[in-house]
Amino acid sequence: MNERKRPAGVVPWAVAAGTVAWGLAGSWRAEHMRNYPWNVWTPIGYGAAKGVVLGLLAGWCAVWFLRLGKTSPQPGDSRARMAGLAFTGGLLAAIAPGTIRDFTGPPQPRTLYYFDEPRPDADWYWQPLLSEWLTYTVLPALGCALALTAAVLLAARSSRRDALGWAVLAVVGVGLLLLPHYATAGLPQAEGNGDHVNESATAAMAVWGTGLVVLIGSLVLRRRMRRAASTA
Repeated sequence: MNERKRPAGVVPWAVAAGTVAWGLAGSWRAEHMRNYPWNVWTPIGYGAAKGVVLGLLAGWCAVWFLRLGKTSPQPGDSRARMAGLAFTGGLLAAIAPGTIRDFTGPPQPRTLYYFDEPRPDADWYWQPLLSEWLTYTVLPALGCALALTAAVLLAARSSRRDALGWAVLAVVGVGLLLLPHYATAGLPQAEGNGDHVNESATAAMAVWGTGLVVLIGSLVLRRRMRRAASTA
């Protein structure tokens, strides 16, 4: 593929940005969720794991927008145009899944009260829904899009933009493997019935599985880079 049409180093940074953005959103949820006495770290773990997927989607969409706009991180391209394309693609991809879920699914007060029954539409739409959407969909998506846009602009100034991608993924993978241990540090033991006690273990499995997938992806990317360098 023509180097000029291949925006290098965008997707790994988008994965990292998504992991951090939705991990922070999960941390905010864990701090502010009322009547949730068990396993208060689980929103952090699930948020970080979800961020990997949404960050990957945002990165791919940003790359697609850059290709569609026939621009890439190269010295001759307009920085403003490149940043606009990357930001627009990343934001649309990151914000779409949560928006569709929030506005087309049943009322789901995931934050206000843990013990709430499903709410009537009249009690859910408008203020509660918009609060959920802005806090846990819009803000993380915006942070992810801004971070990957910054990565695109930095890549345009770096001669080693390709070499960093696998290392970024490796750091994200290791961080996810360590997350359950550090996120639960200092928390009391899980209480309640079997389902509640198992929530923490289920979340840890999800985070570890996601971390392993990201690590494998980093190794595959490094191997492909070495093969491309040897044949260049």
